Amino acid sequence: MKMKTNQTKTPMSQVKSLILSLFNTKTSGKKKLMVAGIILYIISPIDFVPDFIPVVGYADDVILPILFLVANKLLSDDTDASSGQIRKEAEKA
Repeated sequence: MKMKTNQTKTPMSQVKSLILSLFNTKTSGKKKLMVAGIILYIISPIDFVPDFIPVVGYADDVILPILFLVANKLLSDDTDASSGQIRKEAEKA
C-alpha cells in the first residue's frame, strides 16, 4: 500500500523556488528584477527604518511576509505553463 506523502511548503523551499525561477529564461526581465529586489530585502540584515523608532521601526518587519507573498504572486501570474513546471521541479529539489 502506497502512502501519499504530504509535501509542505516551508519558507526555505519557497525561497529556493523563487531564486531558481530567477534563472528561468521565460520569466520577463521586469518580474525578475522585482523578485530579486524582494529577495534581497528579505535576506538583508539591514532595515530601512531602524527598530528603535517606536511603531514605525517594526513596520518594515511586518512588510516582509507581504513582500514574500507578492513575489510568489508575481511569478504565479506567468501564463506560460512551463514556468510553473520549473517552479514545481524547484520545490521538489
